[in-house]
Amino acid sequence: MPRGKRYYSLQSFGEVEHKVTFSGSFMQSFTSIGPMLDIAALFSAIAVYSGAYLGIVMLISFLAALTTIYVVWKLSKHFQSNGGYYLFAGKTLGKRVGITTSFVYAAYALLVIPNIALFVSFFILHLIPLGSQVATLLSYVIPLAFLLVLLGIVSQGLGRSIKYTIGAGAVEMAFVLILDFLFIKNASSFSFPVIPTTMSGAYSVFSGVVFGILAFAGMESPVYLSEDTRKKGSTVPRALIYSYLVTGVLLVISAFSIMAFLGSKGVLAYSSNPFYVNSSIMASFGLVAYGLFAVLAIISSMNLCVAYSNAVLNEIRRMAKDNILSRFNIGNVNLISAFLLLEAVIIIVTNYFLGNFVGFIMIAAIVSFSYMFIQVIGGLSLMKLSIASKGVGAFSVALVSVLVLGITVVFSFIADIGPGSPTRLSIMIFLAIVALSALVSVIGSTKARAWYNRVEMSNALEIKDVNDP
Repeated sequence: MPRGKRYYSLQSFGEVEHKVTFSGSFMQSFTSIGPMLDIAALFSAIAVYSGAYLGIVMLISFLAALTTIYVVWKLSKHFQSNGGYYLFAGKTLGKRVGITTSFVYAAYALLVIPNIALFVSFFILHLIPLGSQVATLLSYVIPLAFLLVLLGIVSQGLGRSIKYTIGAGAVEMAFVLILDFLFIKNASSFSFPVIPTTMSGAYSVFSGVVFGILAFAGMESPVYLSEDTRKKGSTVPRALIYSYLVTGVLLVISAFSIMAFLGSKGVLAYSSNPFYVNSSIMASFGLVAYGLFAVLAIISSMNLCVAYSNAVLNEIRRMAKDNILSRFNIGNVNLISAFLLLEAVIIIVTNYFLGNFVGFIMIAAIVSFSYMFIQVIGGLSLMKLSIASKGVGAFSVALVSVLVLGITVVFSFIADIGPGSPTRLSIMIFLAIVALSALVSVIGSTKARAWYNRVEMSNALEIKDVNDP
């Protein structure tokens, strides 16, 4: 037995069924990023803030994501469980930070599904012009129906939902490639601004990067399926790298190809009308292409939500097994029911107070800031691990990741905290999520020591499993 390594029986850790192969792990990451949804929805949010700098924003975001994917790749070779980042943090930065991270990720991932459901509602209602009263009713019906379909897929179990992810993800990838080819073939101009010449231009780029980095949110989601993955020690890290490269290149090409297709005037119109790309596709390529674009955007939305649902449900189950949620009885039926109810409440409340599009933008900003917070925690975890192992290279990359994300958050706060900013409320809610998560950890470690002492974050790579050499 290797020195310093603990081995457990499968029974002591929970029966492990290896349902996820490399293709499933890769597509879990790819569909969590949701390239087609980024083109249909997130690019429009970036255009609102960054206008003609859309391509540069995506290029910066792609390069910034290189350091974050390295961090999670490196950590996933040392630690794996369906707890994901909270295991990384707990094992390196201490139990308090791990508990805080577990609640921040759970809140962030739970917000993703309502965010996408609200966009789907807005998207569909734009495609089908209706009277105001009918549209108002459907603005609630559509996202709730979307949620029910999602739960229908996820409730079939991880094995079946992963098969759905692989098939639907392959269709999504093929369509994005075809769409980029059509955009480039019918380009109006290949002239793009590169470097902002004013401070307001620089701020607009940083505001856009908040959403650009959000485009890569979810790429780390295979770590939340680690315990269900074959050869977890190699499959998950390999899937992360391939997904990052394929998706990143695809998104950067898509951003520049959209700008080339629209031209400078079209990009200006796009920054004030999120559906300008849709109407341009209709005008240039006809009804069939327009219909396929709409259908694939909705399929991509469902793909992303299936992947995120599997990740967050696995994390919550792991939180229960690690005794972070030890006082709650989290059976599968109870968890799915609570998940459905919570997501429905978020959808209804957000739609009532903000409407579907503004609600989508607001929640997207919260998700983006939360994602960057999680990545900063990952970077700090790798820095601490590298100090112990004297890994200078890994420490340097993790430091760059923390600095890039930290600078992005600071500039974005400065740009968006002013009165009237649509994401001011998002910043406040994000800070509240982090503060409340930290408060639970602090109170638990000081006032509820019995609970705190029971929390044990288990590393799946310490399990001896003949099926997982």
